[in-house]
Amino acid sequence: MANDRLRTLLSLLGVAVGVFSIVAALTLVDALQRTVREGFAAYGGDVLYVERVPLEPDLSEDGVFRWWAYAARPEVSWREYRYLLSRGEASVAGSGAAFSSAAYAAYGTEATGVDGDWRLLVPQALSEGRGFTPRELEEGAAVAMVGAGVDASVGDALWADGVRYRVVGVFERAGMGTVSPVDVDNVRLVPSRAMRSPALRSSILLSGADEGRVRAIMRESRRLGPLQDDNFALNRLSFLLEELTEVLAMVARVGWIVGAFALLVGGFGVANMLYVSVEERKVQIGICRALGARRRVIVLQFLREAVALSFAGGVAGLALVQLSLLAVAAAGETLLPLTVSPRAVTAGLGVSLALGLAFGVSPARAASRLHPVEAMRG
Repeated sequence: MANDRLRTLLSLLGVAVGVFSIVAALTLVDALQRTVREGFAAYGGDVLYVERVPLEPDLSEDGVFRWWAYAARPEVSWREYRYLLSRGEASVAGSGAAFSSAAYAAYGTEATGVDGDWRLLVPQALSEGRGFTPRELEEGAAVAMVGAGVDASVGDALWADGVRYRVVGVFERAGMGTVSPVDVDNVRLVPSRAMRSPALRSSILLSGADEGRVRAIMRESRRLGPLQDDNFALNRLSFLLEELTEVLAMVARVGWIVGAFALLVGGFGVANMLYVSVEERKVQIGICRALGARRRVIVLQFLREAVALSFAGGVAGLALVQLSLLAVAAAGETLLPLTVSPRAVTAGLGVSLALGLAFGVSPARAASRLHPVEAMRG
């Protein structure tokens, strides 16, 4: 009896670990995809960035980023931003435009300067205070908007880039859900005309703009000839979404592979349990066959046992996932809203049922092939 319990426990454990691996991987992938897609939906996937370096990696034959091809490129400037807007075309300005520049600690704490529609740079809502007014941006007023991770409130003084700013707004905490080119929780957003340091990196943000038209005007602004390559890059964050989707798909595949090995062990355990059960119940099988039970009845009986055992392991695996999520939630604030999706539940239980059927067929057929007389002698 002790051996039977141990075999049953090991079989259940193998199935449970396999289902746990698969469901946990699918839960993580679903949470990441949901969070990122919601962030892109809130931010807008049509924002075009005019920058110095492309987002898509430009690798050499040795797999090294070709930084030397972009080192001599000039940063995009505020004058180019104003030149784009001066064209006065809807295909260029689109539904919104902004200029962003960042300076580091040459004069103190890093600041991110902005001109135009600052919501293109930081789409997060405000928890207190207000945003910049057009006059403050135009005059370069010493005002700032900060992220929730910055130790400052509305009305406080904030030193950044060697300038004393007055905080007028605080953004809500963003976490991982918000898609933005800056760290929203730790940003110090100021009017770009108030900054002292030269920009170490800068971008022009255009929402709903025509990429071909923007490229033509930028080439015109930089006086590039027909045979000269662009010395600027046009980027869209949708590229990052595509890359992230591939990474998440790889995470799901790893979960399936790890789960498959554990399920294989559990499946052999289920088959072993049934073979032992067939040996121990030979007399009963022989009596049933002698009384006229068809082979199909014997097969279905053992298949039901295999499916029940495997299904119990699947339920145990789902319970382990749910307990893990509760433990993570109890530990404190989580970066992702982790919940077991219907897709993950269906996959976990479906795999456990298929496992029981696959590994229960052979011992069930072996039981149905026993000769009644020989079985009763056993």
